[in-house]
Amino acid sequence: MSRGRKSLAMALLSLCLCLVLLCLVPAQACAAGSGVIDRVLCSLNYEPVVMMELQYVNVSTSSANATITSAWWTDASGVAVSGQFGKGNYTLNVNYAANPGYVFGQGIPGYINNKGDGVTVTVSADGSTATLQKTYQAMIWTPTSIKDPTSATVEFGGWTSFAASSMYAESHEWILVPPEGAPNYDVSSTGGVLPGLTWSGEDTERLVLHNIPAELNGWKVICRHWSVDHVNYADSRPATITVTNIPTPEPTANITPVPLTVPTVTPALTPEMPESPEEEAASSVVQEPVVTAVPDAHKHSYSWHSDADSHWWTCAGCDEVGQKESHLYVWHETYAATPERDGEETGVCSVCGYSITRPLPYEGSGTRSALGLGEKLGIDGLSDVQILLIGGAAACLLLLILSAALSPRRRRRR
Repeated sequence: MSRGRKSLAMALLSLCLCLVLLCLVPAQACAAGSGVIDRVLCSLNYEPVVMMELQYVNVSTSSANATITSAWWTDASGVAVSGQFGKGNYTLNVNYAANPGYVFGQGIPGYINNKGDGVTVTVSADGSTATLQKTYQAMIWTPTSIKDPTSATVEFGGWTSFAASSMYAESHEWILVPPEGAPNYDVSSTGGVLPGLTWSGEDTERLVLHNIPAELNGWKVICRHWSVDHVNYADSRPATITVTNIPTPEPTANITPVPLTVPTVTPALTPEMPESPEEEAASSVVQEPVVTAVPDAHKHSYSWHSDADSHWWTCAGCDEVGQKESHLYVWHETYAATPERDGEETGVCSVCGYSITRPLPYEGSGTRSALGLGEKLGIDGLSDVQILLIGGAAACLLLLILSAALSPRRRRRR
């Protein structure tokens, strides 16, 4: 190879190496970042609510370069809780781990749903982990009716039952409303208005009525669901009672008295012998009505069921099904979008916990290439332009090597 060709080859080789370094240095600098995480972010779909199941409370993070390793709730005594929230204070604890090459800065702030009030962050000595905490007082929600009682048709003197259910209700009260709409009566106070009526389950989710009187025809039944500590309540929809086979009263005979015209001698009346004490006591005994024993009210045990569009309740004991409703999604970012690829966000139903995902488009100022070479080749951190430059430089280098290997050498002079 002549000296000119060698110089040209060295120049091209140096150019290729410079292009490769030029492509790699920005990518490495971007991947390394500052190395220090300056804040901790957390998303929470629900704050604690009395009688809410913990499984419906979801925690996620949108902190860059950090992941959540665990999250749990503790009560006022610092004991981890499970099942349902009760009354009192509860503390959210979230553990984070820094991604490789990053550490948490000391004294950094924390945010829950973009609010920093009451949020504290404790960072380990080496900065590899951090714990976010915030204390909440459990809220008391107004009960939500899930199943309303249904109207019933019952024969005179018979019996019927009504069932209702709700969420976040601690106790229940059954109310009877007359056809004219007022006044309302608690079931236990209807003795003077509806004679003979008996009942059970007046403070449960199932009311049973016996000895239905004719006066109950046209009345309505409402279940009042009371929250914890009777702070507030929610009424079910009314159900109407229709009484059938009501007996018709027999007409009173019209008797015309006939006057006596001939006086007669009144015979001496023989006084009746008084009843013996035993007979008198027996005749004064009032027979008590026989009341049929009422079975215990069924205790409902509800659980969530869901599909891609809606959710509903079912009772394991009686197969009652609550009304279907569409999901109410709360969305949070699973991972961020970049100029090279779409991100992803996860939606969790705030009622039943059903979750789905959907793509999160990039909305930054950077320009996304339509080639997507990084995703196709499995290379993260390099743009399409960088990959093309590296490929071009590698191709030039390969051509130089092949050219040097295949070029004819000058024969030595003899």
